[in-house]
Amino acid sequence: MLALLAFIAISSPAVDYSREIKPLLASRCGSCHGAIAQKGGLRLDTAAMVRKGGDSGPAIVPGKPKDSLLIKRVSSAEETDRMPPDGPALSPGQVDAINRWISEGGLGQAGEKEEPDPRSHWAFIPPSRPVPPANGASHPIDAFLKKSRDRLGIATAGPAEKATLLRRATLDLTGLPPTAEDVRSFLSDGNEDRFERLVNRLLESPHHGERWGRHWMDVWRYSDWYGRRSVPDNLNSYGMIWRWRDWIVRSLNEDKPYDRMVQEMLAGDELAPGDEAAAVATGFLVRNYFRWNYNQWMRDNVEHVSKAFLGLTMNCAQCHDHKYDPIPQEDYFRMRAIFEPLEIQQVRISGEADPGPYPKYSFPPGNALKPMASGMVRVFDEKPEALTRMYARGDERAIIEGKAPLGPGIPAILGPVGFKVARVTLPPEVAHPGLRPFVRDEETAKCSAAIEAARQSMQSEKDASARPWRQAELAAAKAAATSLEARLRADGARHRGGDKSAPAREAARAEKQAALATAMANRLRAEWKLAKAREAASKGDAKARSEITALEKGAGPAAVDKARRDLEQAGESYTPLSPSYPAVSSGRRLALSRAITARNNPLAARVAVNHVWKWHFGRPLVDSVENFGRGGKAPSHPELLDWLAVEFMDSGWSMKHMHRVIMGSQAYQMASNHPDGAGNQAKDRDNIHLWVYPARRLEAESIRDAVLAASGELDRTLGGKEIPSDKGMTVPRRSLYFSHHPEERMVLLELFDAANPCDGYVRSSSVMPQQALAMVNSPLALRASKAVATGWAGLDDTACAQMAFNRILARDPHEDEREAAIRFLARQEEMFRRSPPAAKPGDSLSTDPRQRAREHLALALFNHGDFVTIR
Repeated sequence: MLALLAFIAISSPAVDYSREIKPLLASRCGSCHGAIAQKGGLRLDTAAMVRKGGDSGPAIVPGKPKDSLLIKRVSSAEETDRMPPDGPALSPGQVDAINRWISEGGLGQAGEKEEPDPRSHWAFIPPSRPVPPANGASHPIDAFLKKSRDRLGIATAGPAEKATLLRRATLDLTGLPPTAEDVRSFLSDGNEDRFERLVNRLLESPHHGERWGRHWMDVWRYSDWYGRRSVPDNLNSYGMIWRWRDWIVRSLNEDKPYDRMVQEMLAGDELAPGDEAAAVATGFLVRNYFRWNYNQWMRDNVEHVSKAFLGLTMNCAQCHDHKYDPIPQEDYFRMRAIFEPLEIQQVRISGEADPGPYPKYSFPPGNALKPMASGMVRVFDEKPEALTRMYARGDERAIIEGKAPLGPGIPAILGPVGFKVARVTLPPEVAHPGLRPFVRDEETAKCSAAIEAARQSMQSEKDASARPWRQAELAAAKAAATSLEARLRADGARHRGGDKSAPAREAARAEKQAALATAMANRLRAEWKLAKAREAASKGDAKARSEITALEKGAGPAAVDKARRDLEQAGESYTPLSPSYPAVSSGRRLALSRAITARNNPLAARVAVNHVWKWHFGRPLVDSVENFGRGGKAPSHPELLDWLAVEFMDSGWSMKHMHRVIMGSQAYQMASNHPDGAGNQAKDRDNIHLWVYPARRLEAESIRDAVLAASGELDRTLGGKEIPSDKGMTVPRRSLYFSHHPEERMVLLELFDAANPCDGYVRSSSVMPQQALAMVNSPLALRASKAVATGWAGLDDTACAQMAFNRILARDPHEDEREAAIRFLARQEEMFRRSPPAAKPGDSLSTDPRQRAREHLALALFNHGDFVTIR
């Protein structure tokens, strides 16, 4: 083969090192022999280093490919000897290119330098607050942007019109359009601080958390339970996870610090043991859950914790050392070890039915896989001491033998952020939920209600023959209450200290006495029913005759005899009020959450403010929002990014503060059109330097919500269980409350590019004819148009046009728009008078020509570009 390659090299054109060789060595060899790692002492990132070689000598012998170690290793027929060890072997064409390059002398490009130390990458250096340029701008954000604009010779647009700015801010912070009254009030406000006060008012709206909750739900991959929903089987995510969604909304409304939110999502159960309001936040980890493959759950936890909070693609290091970032494979598995102890826990909530213990991998599955319909879901550390085994090639079956199991750790590239694991002792009520006061109170109340119901049944019983079993039922209810009291005492003694044996014996005996009392009541009732059935059968009742056999079995002594034997053999075993769980948690996730939110962590604050900036301006400062590593994109304005990150941390990680800062800039309050747009585009085609406010289409949820809000039909109720997505056209709740998961998403939202619940870091944006058709023909749009036009009967066309623009577009019509709307109304009314609209199934619009025309005007404005656009 080498002889053939040598022949080919002689007859082939010269190799372009910079185009053919350097990129090949970087992509296939760089992770082991580059700036990150130099296995065997070998670096291959420059031609000089290739010629120098490593511990085994020079990698190439210039002019002699058959004597070159590099060629021997990449073309070896032995898989264990061939390089690179991961992925497919180099193609014959790639090997040929290297062979010819060596034949030609193995030379590099002029001035070639080694790759820089990856630890010097901008994202791995903690941000410091840069001083805004002194260039006349009054706001730090504008000063940084002006610096780059001045360099390019770009002039900005002027300020946005008042009505435009009001609508922009209201949609931005609440996802709902301003009302006509909001417009009148803002336009008539002559105070200089009117916009600042507007922003503060919008931030205090309960709808702010809904709007920005949906934004963060994209990044945190919110998904309701799924996995063969039609059965239904709960295989992914988990039932009742909507409580985490409500926690997100509530936390944003309260301006809970971002660092605290991160800590609660990763370790709320360890951060505040016993506080279920914090533990519900661990829905972030529950969402990654996959019932049939624990390893997949662990993989998703590592991947999405890293992407969401650190902007790192840690998943790349599962199979091998990261090819771009200084993250060795061992760091990946230490990160995984943080989550190794995890398991799911179903938690009872006051006032709701007990969901019971988590049905762990039960076979046959039966009803065990159905989603829980009450209570709360959270994680806990089932195995606090669990370690992680490393495996090869991303295959959990290929355990690396001889490699000791790993404990928890974080990537060294995060720097000295501190990762101190300390076990967390849990309150008795957490380890043993039956000790919670509300559980004891509710169970006691159930027993009292059962006693009262039995007493009333006995007192109201008119059949004297039934009174014995009615009395027995009352006795059984009282015995159950006695049993509960004994079990409560035994649980308390077992988990709070003191003598355990005597209370346990008492509880065991009381429980079995209650079982005997119940068996005796059941037998007496069966005997009474049997007597009645025999009497009826003797009178020819065929149905009663068919029931006798079953009743005879129930009236037999078997159940009572068994209950008596159990009572005689009672020991110390009784039924506790709840399952028991470990009394300690590993503390690993708490240590991780604190490391992520440490002041000197170089990534967390940058990643967060990058998302916030994106949602305000439609484009992030770092395009690769989930990858700040060397394989991602560089920031368009690095100084501005760092200033925002430090400002965020200095504010106590307050997101509302960051909204105020960003929205207070001229960049945010700028008009979305420019008198010299063509000239500026020639210098900055993509508006990277924000010389104009970037108008963009509203997100799917806000389009639907805005239709409902403008029509006056929006139900503004906050929170609650997920609503089936197929009710999206009829139930007027906000869009984030509808079921959203890979198997089911509202069709209208899908048309307008709703979040991908599996990978929602950045939404796509499409333009398709179905979007226009949905806005014209959907029941939602038709019903909204009818609602808007209701009450216009006494108005002339001019007033109708004015009201339609005020209510739907939140502004006055321009003169040409007013005239066009009046002409439209006249033509529509005339058309409908000539051809009266017939009532059709599903058509909610009026059959009156005049009213129908006005409803069509409202429908036209719902389809106006200004309605679906944030300008």
